[in-house]
Amino acid sequence: MKTTMKLSLVLLVIISACSPKINFIGNQHAPTQSVDLFFDAKDIEKEYKVMGFMQNEGREFANNPEKIKAALIEEAKRRGADAILFGDGYSELVNSSDGLGFGDRNGKGDIFGMGTSWNNHVKVFKVKLIKYQ
Repeated sequence: MKTTMKLSLVLLVIISACSPKINFIGNQHAPTQSVDLFFDAKDIEKEYKVMGFMQNEGREFANNPEKIKAALIEEAKRRGADAILFGDGYSELVNSSDGLGFGDRNGKGDIFGMGTSWNNHVKVFKVKLIKYQ
């Protein structure tokens, strides 16, 4: 039984490391059921106010844009947003690590990455949460 519990804990840690973590600052409202997506503020035809800002953390194991978008949508619903404005696009950060790593290998080293450094390219989306008036 203890082995099963330990394996479950390890699996939980691995799964959470692969999930995008979302940071939020702003005002909250009652949760919403759906969220509109906009990529340019000129496309928003309703009166609105910006209720807050969200950004995913730049984590190399949570770097899939579709998963990041889904996590942003779910968090926006939870915070009570009516829409998300992706108008600022995204930035790509490069995290470097020494020794064993993942990503693009820099320098020389063995096949496991020992004795080399790695560049992890991570996508960070900064979005605005919109509340219709």
